[in-house]
Amino acid sequence: MDILGIDLGTTNTVATVYKDNNLEFVSFDNSDLLPSVVNISDNGVLVGQKAKNIAVVSPEDTVISIKRKMGSGEKITLNSKDYLPEEISSLIIKKIKEEATKQFSSEFSKCVITVPAYFNELQREATAKAAKLANLEPIRILNEPTAAALSYGANKDDDAIYAIYDLGGGTFDVSIIENSQGMIEVLSTMGDNNLGGDDFDEALADLIWKKSEFKIEKTQKIKIKLQQLAEKVKIELSSRDEVELDEKFFAKQDNKALHLEVSISKEEFEELISASIDKTVNLLIDAIDDAKIDIDELNAIILTGGSSRIPLIGEKILEQSEILPVLIDDPDKAVAVGAILQGAMIEGKDTDSFLIDITPYSLGTDVLKDDMFGLEFSKIIMKNTPIPTTKTNRYYSAISYQRNYEISIYQGEDINLSKNVKIGMVDLSIENPPEDGKIDVTFSLDIDGILNVKGIEVNTGEIIEGQFKSKISHTTRHSQKKVEIEMISDHDKIIITKVEALLKNDSILDEDKEDLRELKKKFLSANEEKKEEIEEEIIDSIFFLEDN
Repeated sequence: MDILGIDLGTTNTVATVYKDNNLEFVSFDNSDLLPSVVNISDNGVLVGQKAKNIAVVSPEDTVISIKRKMGSGEKITLNSKDYLPEEISSLIIKKIKEEATKQFSSEFSKCVITVPAYFNELQREATAKAAKLANLEPIRILNEPTAAALSYGANKDDDAIYAIYDLGGGTFDVSIIENSQGMIEVLSTMGDNNLGGDDFDEALADLIWKKSEFKIEKTQKIKIKLQQLAEKVKIELSSRDEVELDEKFFAKQDNKALHLEVSISKEEFEELISASIDKTVNLLIDAIDDAKIDIDELNAIILTGGSSRIPLIGEKILEQSEILPVLIDDPDKAVAVGAILQGAMIEGKDTDSFLIDITPYSLGTDVLKDDMFGLEFSKIIMKNTPIPTTKTNRYYSAISYQRNYEISIYQGEDINLSKNVKIGMVDLSIENPPEDGKIDVTFSLDIDGILNVKGIEVNTGEIIEGQFKSKISHTTRHSQKKVEIEMISDHDKIIITKVEALLKNDSILDEDKEDLRELKKKFLSANEEKKEEIEEEIIDSIFFLEDN
């Protein structure tokens, strides 16, 4: 089976394959988690842990949490070149494909790739294009909580209704799932595309900085270093009541070293994130209401996503629902497992499961208000409709002999047009318009959540089938060559280049240069296992010296 299951995460990415009826993970630097970090320099491209390490000393050439920008059309400048978010993401996917090919001695040409349930059409399209830029055909775009449900529900024959609470690094989703003898049906979904563990890290980083009482400028390098420390503290506070930070030579002021010595308690951390966790629990309750079930009909609340390990989440869910939630086995990997199970289903493999997904948003167009002043939102496909689906609404001309109809496509729930997201438009021009014009507008939403629109003038039979005039559809074409940049074969040269630049810097003290030379010598002669340890020491030295 030449399919990859990919959970393209904000913080970490996980990939799976299905070989000989067994599920296996793609490994990256002896880990199943690939940090979703990309560094682009004159030496080439770094993806994953190496890019994350180098971010501290090369922030201007490194991008973190690119997933939050997907579908925005916003350009990111790395090494003096502009890239779209889908181009950056394609480098992560390309890394996955290369490692999978090496590890399993197979060529992979297709993928099932997951997205947050609350991703809109532009974000989904951008994700699909990222896969295509990496020369993978995205045969299914799958909602992350649905994938987690497949992972949890696989090989379970009992009938049950459960909530999947998915809190990742950058996004939050919750779906209500019904499993009936292997048929997994999504009943409702809720979410927030800008709430996740990264926000907790940022708040924690701010607290660490405040408690340090350093009176120096917080540079971009220091921000990244603080963010990485905060991530470690967050993880440790899931099992400890307090964490002591002791970072020697963290920064320099007036040519004197500053040591970071800070204590963070679990209570302080929970106070920082309490309001955000409350928001996720409220969305969980809303999803239960949308599914038109009572809370006591839930058989379980399943926690997935790396950030769902935070104990406060379970406590708050129990308080609100009176149900003790269950942390899914290996929450970092559950979504990727579901992705490859979906791929296996598509290939006709027997996985004992069948999936019925839904659309998380209503989709429609703009129409004139009854009072003829202004526009309002008219829904064509309603939220929580099972997909794939096709729905048609009839609309009437505003004036006699109307020649042109602009069909704008919106996604959202509010009748107030401005509170919804415009995702594209199509124009229908009538050559010989009738006096009483009327058009049937058909929305077809496929299994990947991708929308096609058709408008037909009922009297004349003239048809328009729309390609969205969205930012995504016309900005990716011009820049596809950019992602042809090769993955770096040996990232050591980035570190050595940095070291050599410092050795030539007259403002660096001789004793510091001597230490660097010694570290460089050890680094170049060390085996791979020892090299990682020395690399961390070199990066800390570069960070300390270069930033000051």
